[in-house]
Order: sequence, then structure tokens, then C-alpha cells
Amino acid sequence: MYISIKQYASDWGLSIKYVQLLCRQGKIEGAIKEKGRWLIPKDAVKPKDQRVVSGKYKGWRKKYNVDYKIDGDLQKMIDEVNENAIRAHNDVEKKKKLVLITKK
Repeated sequence: MYISIKQYASDWGLSIKYVQLLCRQGKIEGAIKEKGRWLIPKDAVKPKDQRVVSGKYKGWRKKYNVDYKIDGDLQKMIDEVNENAIRAHNDVEKKKKLVLITKK
């Protein structure tokens, strides 16, 4: 006997989207998809929640300066590309001015 995702979500206290995700990932044993709907065996066991809820990783981006850490060589390459782009843009602007002056 099978039960719908909606019924299982309410029985387990989970959201419907999360139960769908568990089904897609194959974490609910015996769950099958038939005619676009997931069917879960009535006796299926709730999978263990392996998400980290301890707060261990809270603020890790700020702690390790993830947004600001760039390798020195990479930073040099970025600066060089930016300088080349500025030079190329200035060269194009100079050519436009020359064309305008010579057409007068």
C-alpha cells in the first residue's frame, strides 16, 4: 500500500518539497514515481536528517574571508586584464576622435 507525499510530509513534519527531494535522491526506500506522482510505501522508514544544525558553520564566510581571498597570481592577472581593457577602450575612443577630426 502506498501513500502520497503530502500525507508523508504531514506525518513526518517535513515540507512537501523536502520529501520530493528525498524521493528524487533515492533516500526513501521503495518510493516510486507513477504518472508524475511520487508514491511512498506506507511502512517506509523516515531517513536520518544529515543536515548540520549545530551552528558549527555559521559565519564561515566572514571567518575565513571567503569573499576577499584571492591568490596573488590571480589578482595580478585580473589587474592586467582590467588595464588592457581600459587601454583598448581608450584606443577606440582616440580612433573615434581622429575619424571625427579628419572628416571635417
